[in-house]
Amino acid sequence: MIILLIVIAVNQANTCESAPESAPLPAKQRELKILTWNIYMLPFCSEFHRNCKRADAIARKIADYNIDIIVFEEAFDFQARKILRSQLKLEYPFMYGPANDSRFSFKTNSGIWILSKIPLRQLEQIEFKNRFGIDAFARKGAVLFEGEWQGQSFQLLGTHLQANSPGSVRIGQCREIADKLLKKFARQEIPQIVCGDFNIEFEDKVNYNNMLTLLDAENGSLQGEQQSSYDEIENKLAQRENGRKSLIDYILLRNSKAIRNIVRQVFVMKEQIRNNFSDLSDHYGIEAFVHFDNPSSLALSLMH
Repeated sequence: MIILLIVIAVNQANTCESAPESAPLPAKQRELKILTWNIYMLPFCSEFHRNCKRADAIARKIADYNIDIIVFEEAFDFQARKILRSQLKLEYPFMYGPANDSRFSFKTNSGIWILSKIPLRQLEQIEFKNRFGIDAFARKGAVLFEGEWQGQSFQLLGTHLQANSPGSVRIGQCREIADKLLKKFARQEIPQIVCGDFNIEFEDKVNYNNMLTLLDAENGSLQGEQQSSYDEIENKLAQRENGRKSLIDYILLRNSKAIRNIVRQVFVMKEQIRNNFSDLSDHYGIEAFVHFDNPSSLALSLMH
């Protein structure tokens, strides 16, 4: 009997000692952070627009924001991209684009360049058929990727629509994005996140609603006081007489069933020079914090 009691006591002691290892705290679910930003790195204007200096400032500061995927627009300037790539390659080992690049054409690329902390698989890219004016000298279009975040697959599209043209041109480009990319690769269980500079003002309700209808996408409110992404009043690189503020950059959702919540806000980055602040682009970015509602990823986190 004494021997039996000793065996039981030893077994209970071993059980108590091993309990903490067999029941770890659940891993914290973290949102996917996405930034879309037109960085105004135009070709042939590098010195005039201080492209390389702005690229250096962006590279030095942006790593502090812990963004998972960055969708740049107007990343045309090779030297500016070289600076960004050199300084951010450890933080963002997966870089894609610029989309629609061609070394054997007098046209420049689309300017859409994606930096990511996680691997993405390019599904397809398109070059818009309908372009107008100076935009015809760029191979503007859209590119679609697929990735996975904590067990949930998602698709990410980057684009930059026509500037300074009739609204019908941009609406036609939205139709191309929907027909050639979003609908083609749509799958019931996979949300599609649509990012970019759409050049369609939020206040232009006719074209704005046409955009959402054609893309079959939804938008949401912006957190915080800043509600414009293009500011011709206070942004030094966009200022003009009788300027105005407008929202033309968006992160839209299509097939959002697997997304529990998304928080959007305007992303403003400035460089301080002595006592003054300098804007790093004529646009402000749009940042989104995407919370996926995926039972399988939650189960995996509880198992580890």
